[in-house]
Amino acid sequence: MLICPKNISYLPFAKSNSFLLFTPRMTTNNNEPNTAKESEAQYLQMLEKGANISVDYGEIGLPEWYDDAKYRRAQEFFKRNFYAMFVGKLCGLLAIVAVPTILRVLVHTNQSSEPKTAYRRYIATIFHTLEWYYEEMVPSSRAWRSVTYVRKAHAGVSRHASGTKPGMIISQKDMAVTQFGFIGCVIISHRMLGVQYDREDLEAFVHFWRVIGHMMGIEERFNACTNSFDTTEQRMLVIANGILRPALLNHTAQFVEMGKALIEGLWCFNPFIEFDSFLFLTMRLINIPGYHYWPSDTVQSAHDFEQSPARYEQIKGYARFVLFCVCYIHSVLLPIAIFRWYFNSQMLLSRFLITYFPFLAFYQFGIQDSYVRILK
Repeated sequence: MLICPKNISYLPFAKSNSFLLFTPRMTTNNNEPNTAKESEAQYLQMLEKGANISVDYGEIGLPEWYDDAKYRRAQEFFKRNFYAMFVGKLCGLLAIVAVPTILRVLVHTNQSSEPKTAYRRYIATIFHTLEWYYEEMVPSSRAWRSVTYVRKAHAGVSRHASGTKPGMIISQKDMAVTQFGFIGCVIISHRMLGVQYDREDLEAFVHFWRVIGHMMGIEERFNACTNSFDTTEQRMLVIANGILRPALLNHTAQFVEMGKALIEGLWCFNPFIEFDSFLFLTMRLINIPGYHYWPSDTVQSAHDFEQSPARYEQIKGYARFVLFCVCYIHSVLLPIAIFRWYFNSQMLLSRFLITYFPFLAFYQFGIQDSYVRILK
């Protein structure tokens, strides 16, 4: 029996009397839905073209459309929603590991195939993104140095991979999908994550990551972030439905190995994570039928709802407990200011500990391998 919080409406699961809460596309123009579908198909086709174009190490610079006020607003938006953003990013990263081209490069680098190497890789990733969120993006700043380092690393890995096996590159398509890994779940499932926002916050957030994508070498035609939230959300949904959904539903044993290494490595940053529960949560945030938890979760259609059993019932023991707690936190507690402050504070504490006294990593990997430093 699923426990449902009082402020989340209950819908019976019985097929005979079930009904749905989902939001249809609202339009006053009969041609608008078809236009949207055509635009989505065009972006997916564009990404396929980008699959053969490698990221390169070019000149780093802010784009001409850079808006400093929006960039700073996005930084404040992140700080107000640190915990929700962390969970969204974790689920996004888990999702993109299932993409064959990205998984192949990760296996090639051999830097995240086991918990210890995954810990060092993904803690460094967290450190880099926190530099972007907390520092000014100006030449010589730590944020600028971080973006420069990451872009150079991507270009180097891509060259080495293609030299080892022709055709194995970090492509423009891979980079766009990776953008989803960092913010896609926040864009398409911000309500489910408990993100507190207004329209200007979301527009600023999209601008922030459009800037980061540009500086990372993503061409504008491939950039998943555009000049508006609406078109960005549309592109993120294209990636979720056209690329990530089939990859997750047909995931391989190698994905499970890499995914478990990711979760077990980041356990030292947040010990309240577990692979099966977060894989379910990832599929829920991407809106894959059957991976709904609360009866009010959005589903694609009535057919999807009726044909897809609640898969959370297959999760047992500690994993099911973690899943319930995380869903309850995001749906019920995060909208309340005092609880949001508490969980955001826990993220700040985790950042402090992982930087100066990573005692959980001491236990898992030993003192020498526990300290991770970037921009030395």
